[in-house]
Amino acid sequence: MKKRLLTNLALLVLLLSLAGFIWLQSEQEVLPKQRLVNIDIKAINRIRIERLPMDTIELSKHQQHWTLSAPIKVNALAGKVELLLKISQITPPVSYPLDEASIQRFGLQAPIARISFNDTELLIGKTENVNSRRYISTGNQLFLVDDTFLHHLTAPLSAYIDNRLLPDDVQITDLTTPSIQLQQAEDHSWRNLLKPKQELSADAVQILFDEWRFARAISVKTIVDTEQGETINLQFNKQESMHFSLIKKADTVLLINNDKQLAYSFSHQKYQQMTSLK
Repeated sequence: MKKRLLTNLALLVLLLSLAGFIWLQSEQEVLPKQRLVNIDIKAINRIRIERLPMDTIELSKHQQHWTLSAPIKVNALAGKVELLLKISQITPPVSYPLDEASIQRFGLQAPIARISFNDTELLIGKTENVNSRRYISTGNQLFLVDDTFLHHLTAPLSAYIDNRLLPDDVQITDLTTPSIQLQQAEDHSWRNLLKPKQELSADAVQILFDEWRFARAISVKTIVDTEQGETINLQFNKQESMHFSLIKKADTVLLINNDKQLAYSFSHQKYQQMTSLK
């Protein structure tokens, strides 16, 4: 009798477990191929990141080139944009219907951050306790994904700024630094007006210009107030120009673009290469 009772109890537990499994499967929609954002990555041309109390970031693509459009207008760091775009392509293992209780429970009523790809917005909520996966919602869907990307959304503004000193495809025609003032004569030869007797080859000048064209700063930071130092001027082929203030510190050299309120940091060795005619 006791053996039969134990057998019946075991069968009851098995049936309850099976019923629970079936219920979970009915609540859970398996999405092996659906991405967080149902937009082809090549078609995304606008990204917006809201993360209070920090600045809202807006990026836009024009002719395959990404720029920051807010809170400042400057070239965007390509590597950072690629990481943001990868977020849109995350394939969540499961999806749940989003209801009012979930919005409150999982921190989606006041999300940590919001990121929009074109017109599709993702709300970034809390993490769950078991696998530390993060809740994300879009439209009427709730997703759980591995928490590997939040730091890209909450990074300081400087992390989104291109660390190249000069824009693409510029042709330098004149360069003036505290130690160099290059000028091209009518016969296309070059002179350093600060050292008139110095003999210069066209190759040496182009190598120096390339140091500036391809220069990448160690870091780029926004500044609130303008800073004045020795002046560096560059002229380009389209009659455009850029001006920097040079400030030398113990461990770095700063080239400050006061118009854009950006400070580019270089090593002393790199700056030496940018101001040496060989």
